[in-house]
Amino acid sequence: MLNHSTLLLVPNPREITLSEGSFRFPISGSIVLPSTGEQGAMPAAQKLQAVIKQALNLHLTLSIGIRPTVVSACIFSYVPSLSEQAYEIVIDQSGIVVSYSSPVGAFYAVATLKQIIEQSGRSIPHLHIHDEPDFGARGITIDISRNKIPKQETLYRIIDLMADLKMNQVQLYIEGAPFAYESFPQVWELETPITGEEILLLDAYCKARYIELVPNQNSFGHMEGWLSRPEFNALAEIPEGFMLPKELYMADVYPEGLFMHPGTFDTEDPAVLPLLEKMFDDLLPYFTSNQFNVGCDETYELGLGKSKALAESQGKGQIYLSFLQKIYELVTKRGKTMQFWGDIIIQHPELIPHLPKDIIAMEWGYSAEHPFESDTLKFREAGIPFYVCPGTSSWNSITGRSDNMFANLRSAAIHGKNNGAIGYLITDWGDHGHWQHLPISYTGYVYGAALAWNVDNNLKVNTAKYLNTFIFADRSEGIGQLLLDLGNYYQLESEIIRSNDTEMSLLLRTNLDNLLIVEKLTEEHFNNLEEYMLSIEARLSGLDLQCDDADLVLKELSNGIHFVKHAVQLGRIKLQLASSPDSIDPNLITEQINDLNVLLHQYRLLWTERNRLGGLDQSIWRLLRLRGQYEALKSK
Repeated sequence: MLNHSTLLLVPNPREITLSEGSFRFPISGSIVLPSTGEQGAMPAAQKLQAVIKQALNLHLTLSIGIRPTVVSACIFSYVPSLSEQAYEIVIDQSGIVVSYSSPVGAFYAVATLKQIIEQSGRSIPHLHIHDEPDFGARGITIDISRNKIPKQETLYRIIDLMADLKMNQVQLYIEGAPFAYESFPQVWELETPITGEEILLLDAYCKARYIELVPNQNSFGHMEGWLSRPEFNALAEIPEGFMLPKELYMADVYPEGLFMHPGTFDTEDPAVLPLLEKMFDDLLPYFTSNQFNVGCDETYELGLGKSKALAESQGKGQIYLSFLQKIYELVTKRGKTMQFWGDIIIQHPELIPHLPKDIIAMEWGYSAEHPFESDTLKFREAGIPFYVCPGTSSWNSITGRSDNMFANLRSAAIHGKNNGAIGYLITDWGDHGHWQHLPISYTGYVYGAALAWNVDNNLKVNTAKYLNTFIFADRSEGIGQLLLDLGNYYQLESEIIRSNDTEMSLLLRTNLDNLLIVEKLTEEHFNNLEEYMLSIEARLSGLDLQCDDADLVLKELSNGIHFVKHAVQLGRIKLQLASSPDSIDPNLITEQINDLNVLLHQYRLLWTERNRLGGLDQSIWRLLRLRGQYEALKSK
């Protein structure tokens, strides 16, 4: 008999009471919908029918209206007093009653019933659940712009996971040309972008699961993919590119400075807005959402090039606000509500009250210490609706940063709820090659989705058990904790705080002759890291995954471990180069080259399992550079 300690529900409901007894599904019976003409629960009822068929091998018929001759296993009851996303479930000796006021509420009830049925089988416990979310919008942003563009079936897999977790919004982050703009075929003709037709299919797939597919296209900064092209270069703030200010990068990673390609629009060029209009008109018709995230974050060179004089007279913040308002006009003219990243305007809090009151600020930050409390308060006090946007901490890490991820997601949820956020958006990025494999992000998806639904009841939700049970179907019950442990290798690195990064990832991405990164690392660090990764690798063989992609998941985890192990050995080589460069054993370098060749071969094969081929070459160029540098060192 299931009880509070054994029944796992993620997200944990707002209110749940379990009582003695259980209801056993009849061999033949019905799922009953109201006869009042309110048939909005039909999709949910059909979903429940499929769940019961899959889990119990029972076929329950659909029936409209209660009749004495019909054995009712589950009754859907329309209760208009419930809020839109709320539902109630009562299970007793007579069966299941689901109360709802909207189709989405009924759908969320079935998501909960699915977890109950899959855990308990044919006899499910008597209980009473009343449930509704803390955040109206609960979603994920998937980076399809940093090399890795998922195949359609990969996106469907993520959408199905989101539906099980009661999430209702997804955004595909676009910069450059991961989307096939029909007016600009020259921009993407050598790539493998998502097409408008594929967006239509994805949009319909999302809508069937009560998930809103929100268009997301950066429209101010992060325009390198366009502004570095000859036909658009003149529209850049600094067409020739620029050196990033020193306070914005790590000096030991880029000892010679960090050159940036042109990435921010010249706000005063009259050709910029017509270009954006054409891009918007290529993109937006394929989405049914009435929202549009236009980005506008990290406008690094604003006020440093063509607008320098204007910035000195008006202020950089005013230039930013003025151009943001022009984009707002383009968006509202197309009938959309504008979302934008809030990192620039938050630097000029005196300007926040001048934002349009129907704009939505997206307050993002990815460290455990990000000031969600103070930042969101600024938007609240100005009357600007806002989301909190934490992250999975997967990028630049290879296998995650679990403790930082938990703290970041938790802080965003607590302060977002306290200060009145209307949405909670989990971001998952692909900086510097998008080396992390998809399963690395699942932990953040699950924990963030649970918090987004109900903060207080999910702070300590059993994320590992959910991963074991519902995503990987692991009969050994080990993969959940393994993923959490795998994502904490960074705790064994030096004590330097690396924003959104790990030192093992940095070792693989920087030049072989850059020895600054290992200044705070010792042989003991590398020995501890190697021992830790070997112990996790040994645990892989004990897993017993029954999910449909089990073999692929194990290969992806093995490849991620291989990345870190290679970085550990690379770190040792750098230590030796720093202390006694002439004593490097050529055989050691040969072994490292061979190991990197194997890693690259495996990575290429795994890439094509879930992702489109375009972007792979860009993803591995730093690893190919490293191989060339190994060769050069060996030949000395």
